[in-house]
Amino acid sequence: MEMFSGWVESQSWFSMACIIVTMASSVTLTLKDEYAEKVPILGKIWPILNWLSLNVFHNKNEKK
Repeated sequence: MEMFSGWVESQSWFSMACIIVTMASSVTLTLKDEYAEKVPILGKIWPILNWLSLNVFHNKNEKK
């Protein structure tokens, strides 16, 4: 396990990927899809944020 910990700390791209996923997740969890799609700029990048936050199935966030 110690070897894996050292590998993760030495990979700068891994920490950047974790930060991006965390930020995208926090945005997509706090806003509903129907509201976010009405905001001009946010509506354009909303599908990308859903993909980055690993919310590919739009669970509990898509209107019914």
